Amino acid sequence: MKAEPPNLTIKQMRAVQAVARYSSFVAASVDMRMSQPGISRLIRSTEAELGVELFHRSTRQVVLTSAGLQFLPVIDRMLAEFDLAAGSLASLQQHHQGHVILACPVSIASKMLAEIVLRYRADHSDVTIEIREALREEVVNQIRFGVADFGLASFMEPDEDLAVEALCEVAYYVIVPRNHRFAERESVSLVELRGEPMVSLPPTSIIRRTFDAAAARGGFGLSHTITVNSPVSVFSLVEAGAGIAIQNGANVRSHLNEHVAALPLDSPRITSSIATFRLRSRMMSPVAASFMRVVEAFFRTHPCT
Repeated sequence: MKAEPPNLTIKQMRAVQAVARYSSFVAASVDMRMSQPGISRLIRSTEAELGVELFHRSTRQVVLTSAGLQFLPVIDRMLAEFDLAAGSLASLQQHHQGHVILACPVSIASKMLAEIVLRYRADHSDVTIEIREALREEVVNQIRFGVADFGLASFMEPDEDLAVEALCEVAYYVIVPRNHRFAERESVSLVELRGEPMVSLPPTSIIRRTFDAAAARGGFGLSHTITVNSPVSVFSLVEAGAGIAIQNGANVRSHLNEHVAALPLDSPRITSSIATFRLRSRMMSPVAASFMRVVEAFFRTHPCT
């Protein structure tokens, strides 16, 4: 790295962000409405200014280097703060205009959230809404780095940096195909899932961590035979007979159909809560604050139990 602080332009940082997002100079050039050579020059000049390579380039793909992986969250945070400040200035001219970024796990970005967005847009048609879906840990990071205005997640622990507002209790269910031996049961205990092939979210997901820990306390483990990244895939694979799954009430309300059954999981009965959270040190724009109020009101009146 150079001794002097690097001097990067907004355009250079947006170019890095775009190439990282698409893993392609061609796609980034389309997104930024520039020529591919122009994008390449921006990336080269940025790397020269920083004194490190941000991307590994090959004829087939473009991927971030370790330095790029470390620097990208910094760029995301700086651009998010810049866009927020610019948007706040614009909102002084017209209060109802603006841009809101909500980060939430894929397990909550569902039909319920679609209903919330439609309700909000009915009275705020000039507000653009961006929903960033990720696993819970990445959602928390996006709030900490200032990339998103606020987050929505389950089981938020107290945190001195985050303002957390619990909204409703979430129950958990076992999802099985209609022809499964559990399908006509009123409930299922966790120990009965021992040896059952499970369709699961990744190990870092809150659902998997919660029930792996509960099973371990009972002296056994769950058999995660298939791992996917979205509840849509979970329900599709269960419906196809590839295994069974544990999902929260929000997902059940969004994805349950006539081909699968949802049975309350008890013994032990485990619940968590859905909460909104935001960075205490960051002032929210008027439109972000108003959208968060709509989200909170909806979940308080639509508990996922």
